[in-house]
Amino acid sequence: MLGILESSRKREDQPWSRQWIPGIGKACPKLSTTPDPTLRVSNFIDQNTHTWNKSMLDQHFHQSSVEKIIKIPISNSPSVDRRAWDLSKDGKFTTKSAYWGLSEGHDPNPNPIWKEIWRCKIPFRVQMFSWKCVNNAIPVRAILAQRINIESAFCPMCNQEPKTIQHILVSCSYTSRIWFPSKLNARTSHFHNKSFQDWIKFWLELHPYDSRSGRSENFSYVACLIWSIWIGRNNLIHQGKIESPMKIIQRANNMLPRLGRQTLQLLQQTSTPNQLSEWNPPPTHWVKVNTDGAWDLDANHGGMGCVFRESATSFIYGAAVYTNASCAEEAEIRAIWVAIQKAMELKIDRLIIESDAAVVIQKLNTNDFCGNWSTDALLKDIQEWRSKFAEISFSFVPRICNSVAHELATWAKNTCLNMYWRHPPTWLHQALRRDVDSSISFNE
Repeated sequence: MLGILESSRKREDQPWSRQWIPGIGKACPKLSTTPDPTLRVSNFIDQNTHTWNKSMLDQHFHQSSVEKIIKIPISNSPSVDRRAWDLSKDGKFTTKSAYWGLSEGHDPNPNPIWKEIWRCKIPFRVQMFSWKCVNNAIPVRAILAQRINIESAFCPMCNQEPKTIQHILVSCSYTSRIWFPSKLNARTSHFHNKSFQDWIKFWLELHPYDSRSGRSENFSYVACLIWSIWIGRNNLIHQGKIESPMKIIQRANNMLPRLGRQTLQLLQQTSTPNQLSEWNPPPTHWVKVNTDGAWDLDANHGGMGCVFRESATSFIYGAAVYTNASCAEEAEIRAIWVAIQKAMELKIDRLIIESDAAVVIQKLNTNDFCGNWSTDALLKDIQEWRSKFAEISFSFVPRICNSVAHELATWAKNTCLNMYWRHPPTWLHQALRRDVDSSISFNE
């Protein structure tokens, strides 16, 4: 049944007849056993540890069902069971998600490039052009030559290589003289043998070009410069006008929306220290925990990292935890869930939670604690646990201010191990010192 997924904790439901397992719906019984009609989902949950009873699952279900079931989080807090819509992140029905499901266009892991392009504050025609370029849907000579007879497929600017989208917008010798003197000071030589999608991923800091440099904040300008280069190419082809690199750069500068001047000032000041480019210690009597989730799309697993520090910038506690998360958002929410649970154990009264997952932080700050099958139980726990603190806040910070938690999460993802520290490991010292400008004091 399209999109309908029963709550994973439907205590009185029969596991053989309800749509309650993500991806497969009903449970598949073990071949050597007959389904017991008296069993309920609650019978497979250890009520003391709030975890799935793995031995009992193995006794009654086929291995394919067991692997799916154990991935379903179980809340530690009492909450009302509900039906969840499997095609949306918050488990709520929307006409849009139903359309994508019916048209078989629903992709649980869409290309993150699309989301970044469409949320950019740039003219719509520039967004559309960027989207077409990434989809290889611009009528450049190399593409036209595959469909119709044309005189030459070579670039009209340098006349040295076939005119592909990547060549005309990035790697052409003429275009290179535009990228470098721009506000970005970008060198294109490393992308001569790569695709245009690689170029966009580089500026969006997407895999495999992940970094903490803050390049993604400049993407609006990158998109405008790409459009301006295309306009310059059209003026050469159709009007015979050769535009100087500075004219193309200036046109891109003018295309940024009304906040253009402020944006350009930020581009010019990327190397200037400010509150958004370095970690800041919490106020006196508060503890700050930075959290991050890392997720591997190909392996379908991830890691979580969290680091607790106090007003004296001393290291209190750190953790790197491997997780069998089903998506990046679940990894981010799980990291916050782990951090809050540890904060209660440490008896912390005033807690600041920082994360570079803007969507998750916005969700928590707007009291939206509804999720899909993989996040709903975690969010319900976070909602319940807030009352355990005298004060608690959730703040978004850019990746560059969250570098320690990011390194811990990446370590857990890559090693598939769990580690916990009262004293920071040697390999983490550099990131800690970088966070507080070499002023951190390690507890002995």
